Amino acid sequence: MNLNFYALFNKKLRLITHISACIAAVACLAKPITVLAQKDVLTQHNDLYRTGWYKQETILNTKNVKRGSFGKIFSRAVDDQIYAQPLVKLNLTLPNVGKKNVVFIATVNNSVYAFDADSANVSAPYWQLNLTPNGSRVIANTDMTGACGGGYRDFSGNIGIVSTPVIDSATNTMYLLARSVIKTSGVYEQYIHALDITTGAERPNSPQLVTAQINSNGDGNVNGKLSFDPQKENQRCGILLLNGIIYFAWASHCDWGPYHGWIMGYDKNTLAQKSVYNTTPQGYNGGIWMSGAAPAADEDGNLYVSVGNGSVGVGSDYSDVTNRSESAIKLKPENSTLTVKSFFTPNNIDELEQSDLDFGVTEIMLIPGTTMAMTACKDGKVYVLDRDNMGGYHADANRPLQTIDLGVNAHLRSSFSYYKGEKKEYAYSWSENGLLKAFPLDKANKKFDLANTISSGAQGPTGNSGAFLSVSSNGSVDSTAVLWTTYAANGDANQSVRPGILRAFDATDVTRELWNSSAYQEDIVGNYAKFNCPTIVNGKVYLATFSNKLNVYGLTKNTLDTCNSPNIALNKKGVVSSDEGIPETTVEKAFDGDLNTRWASGGIDGEYIYVDLGARYDLCRVVLRWEAAIGKAFDILVSDDAKSWVEIKSITNNEDYDDYIALKGTGRYVRVNMIERGSPYAYSLYEFEVYGTKSNGDCAAPTGLDKGNIYENSAVLKWAATSAASYNLQYKSVAATEWTTVTASTNTVTIQGLSCATDYLFRVQTNCTAGGTSAYSPVASFSTQKCTTVCGALPTRWTTQDIGDVGIAGSACYNNETFELNGSGRNKSLTADALHFAYKTLVGDGEVKARVITTDQSGAVAGIMIRESMAPGAKYAFIGLSDNSALFQYRLSADAASVTATNANISAPYWIRLVKVKSLYTAYISTNGVNWVAVGKPTELGFGADVPVYVGLSITSYSNTVLSKATVDNYMFSGIMELELKSFTASLTLNKTVALEWVTTLESNISSFVIERSDDNLHYTDVATVDAVNKGKFVNTYTHEVTNPKKGINYFRLRIVSQDGKTSYSAPVYVSVNDSPAPSLYPNPAREKISIAQGTDPIRFIKIFDISGALIKTLNNEASNNPVITVYGLATGVYVVEIRTATAVFRKKFVIVN
Repeated sequence: MNLNFYALFNKKLRLITHISACIAAVACLAKPITVLAQKDVLTQHNDLYRTGWYKQETILNTKNVKRGSFGKIFSRAVDDQIYAQPLVKLNLTLPNVGKKNVVFIATVNNSVYAFDADSANVSAPYWQLNLTPNGSRVIANTDMTGACGGGYRDFSGNIGIVSTPVIDSATNTMYLLARSVIKTSGVYEQYIHALDITTGAERPNSPQLVTAQINSNGDGNVNGKLSFDPQKENQRCGILLLNGIIYFAWASHCDWGPYHGWIMGYDKNTLAQKSVYNTTPQGYNGGIWMSGAAPAADEDGNLYVSVGNGSVGVGSDYSDVTNRSESAIKLKPENSTLTVKSFFTPNNIDELEQSDLDFGVTEIMLIPGTTMAMTACKDGKVYVLDRDNMGGYHADANRPLQTIDLGVNAHLRSSFSYYKGEKKEYAYSWSENGLLKAFPLDKANKKFDLANTISSGAQGPTGNSGAFLSVSSNGSVDSTAVLWTTYAANGDANQSVRPGILRAFDATDVTRELWNSSAYQEDIVGNYAKFNCPTIVNGKVYLATFSNKLNVYGLTKNTLDTCNSPNIALNKKGVVSSDEGIPETTVEKAFDGDLNTRWASGGIDGEYIYVDLGARYDLCRVVLRWEAAIGKAFDILVSDDAKSWVEIKSITNNEDYDDYIALKGTGRYVRVNMIERGSPYAYSLYEFEVYGTKSNGDCAAPTGLDKGNIYENSAVLKWAATSAASYNLQYKSVAATEWTTVTASTNTVTIQGLSCATDYLFRVQTNCTAGGTSAYSPVASFSTQKCTTVCGALPTRWTTQDIGDVGIAGSACYNNETFELNGSGRNKSLTADALHFAYKTLVGDGEVKARVITTDQSGAVAGIMIRESMAPGAKYAFIGLSDNSALFQYRLSADAASVTATNANISAPYWIRLVKVKSLYTAYISTNGVNWVAVGKPTELGFGADVPVYVGLSITSYSNTVLSKATVDNYMFSGIMELELKSFTASLTLNKTVALEWVTTLESNISSFVIERSDDNLHYTDVATVDAVNKGKFVNTYTHEVTNPKKGINYFRLRIVSQDGKTSYSAPVYVSVNDSPAPSLYPNPAREKISIAQGTDPIRFIKIFDISGALIKTLNNEASNNPVITVYGLATGVYVVEIRTATAVFRKKFVIVN
């Protein structure tokens, strides 16, 4: 094959294609699509309705936001975390610079930056300044000594600027609030600043110290006067500019009282205080934070806010507007204050108060073109309100326009967003532990069409921090509408720093993901900036992070061609409907790689040709090189058996002699059905080329996943039948970390034992008739019906779910400081648990104690549990009661049988206690909660050492067909967190050394990491010591190479030593080392190919990962001992190759330079 010829040919072809595209683009200009001028983003969530809809986006759309053409284009370093949403001003005239598009960033270190919004080359800010006064320092989380009972972690460091500023375009002025404390006196201060956005200079009368005092008999008053407390009051909401007044709202730090909700208004020109409103002047609490959203406002100058827990009404009159917590309220500026004009308060306020399930956790979003508004509560309910008559308070029943119940695990620390398309309008929500949902608006009936809700199957946020959303589009053109989402990629971001992710979905079909930042290392977000919505302007997405940087995403210069395999049809067997009957034009000529030979059919329409690839492949391209006898219309199909065919591409009006056809499909056989000839002659092909990679499955994955007959605790799941021996169905709740697997002989399965009002994900795999399995299908979703029997909601930050194969769905409730647990399953002494678990996430050490009051079934087991994961066979520690005994149960290794220690003659009510010190667990019981007796011995379980664990209450029955019940009160937890060890790994290098890597965050007061090695996982010796860097606000990555490991299994662990001499241990990791020569890799760095030479043991398979751990390529190696792997097309960067033999796993980093 003449490669130079093909290079020249393809270059010309690309030029022709480019010219054709340009002509097509010019033709498109004649279409009646309105192109709106670009618009600034100067306020939180884009507009006063807080929709997050940027509807002047003429660059980004559902076609070009995809892998290869969209990604991170640059980042800008700042001095600390970013809580404020990035704001963008276009065509801003800067002194000595001229007109520029500028993005503004504010950090928790009280710093403000003005960066070029477009250019990757202008890295220095046009201006920057720090607003901390001389002699002061920034307020920090350690200053909140009473918040959360001490150890306050809602913030992980400084708490300077944590609200989104607002910019007045009429005067080019930015308004923001910065917080500090005077070093010498310890006096806390909050200052309002008005900055000239062209220079950063303070405007006249700026800054302005925030003070306020009202007549009040409420909590914290002194002699009838209540003063604003600049230490305890948390100005977390975005800032509102309305009719010349700047409004600021305050809440608390983790309910550290006394505090109140405040709203203050200041004149935008003079910064004189114009109004003061307190939500609970004769009561307590009532903070306004709305997950960082700014107050909404309407055209008549009314404000809308959602208020958290606190006093409601006066005395028994919950409708008295004097105190207005747990409410959505409409406020009108009047007489130096704000007057409540309408409100909505749910009738379960006593339950919300008891469980700290605040109303006011989410923004109030006003629906454009209507009088509708929506907000939400931590108990999982979204309320749709008429903003002119919001519904008030009614003890008998709530009176909103509509209630949307997202389930008990949806705590809605998240945002909404909105889009009005060509035919439909949508509101969006993606709560933690729930599905991304698009609710179609039924404007005529002032509600959402819930029956036609679109739910994504994407795994979303878990724990206690949801997703934050924005929409971009070119007006109401649906093909341009993109829903942008950001959240913590894993773990619970509520009180810890977690990695983030940015995702893009088709706003009219959220089941269709367009792009996400996890696909390529260069697009990685870094640490997630919680409560921060993406900002979209002028073809770019601006994303704040907690990694001390702003990320900017946009269209990249070049499109990545990921279809770069060899021609997999080369020299494969072909089958045709006919040929000319002469040796020169038989079917094999179409697959011989020779452009001087060809296949030719008989002279009629309706011919076909197909190729047997010999195995199933995931296809990405077909190339048809026609002779003069071209096909004008033809279809491309795939099959696994050459009998049942699936069409994956249809071509009409073809005039090209070389067709490069991008497509997607999977199969062993690829067929072209010739429908219409493009010449008077027969069909004739010089070459029929197919490109793709070998499929992970041996047969087709199921398609057409669907659901039906969904009830509270069961659902029928179904899919299109394949030629399968059987199917593996996996399902899980969104909050769960592990799948439950069932085997089915048909394509319909009824799942029992589901939790009511819960979002689930499911996928299906084919067990092939010839052996082997397919890949799993794409994930689909369903939601069970709402709970008909409702008990008290669990306290804030708690989640509840069944674990394992339970026969009857369990539940957990909380009333009057007592937990009620209901669960089926079977006793935990087996290798896989089946139980119900109510829990919180814990990082660090501490103890949990509680009193088991009752259990109702003989053989039922209830008590305190700490788990490594939600997998049924996960390690755990448990102390509880069963019949007349106290049980300390634990699992030493995953999927092993549990071990039980027993103290007899114990019956409820009885106190229990479980102490965790790193990965050492000790259980106790007590008659009075004061004097404790150990059950069993302290046990090292090998999990939980400075990594997140799940702690709470569990119950299981003696039978999977019986629902047992227990009640527990006096649940208490105390814990200490010193360091978060995010990961610790060990791998064997190609040089037979051991590469250790560990990642930490929130690291402080740590002296060193001592690496220990063991032969038996019992007796360890020191290997090396690595000094700690103690950069607590950062993610720190450590590496060490052990150059002389011993033959056999080598166990390693970290001994973490604090600066005051305390120690803790990581969970152990291990590698196996043998004498046989290792494989080798060359060249390194590589450009287009890498070669692997096997060692003594045959290579079973090879995998290539990017630096983030994402799998890029898999190569099965039965046919070659020295494989050559094509890496052309992979981005320049660092990768990891994993080579598996029968006895070892080798890993090696290598560099690609393409």
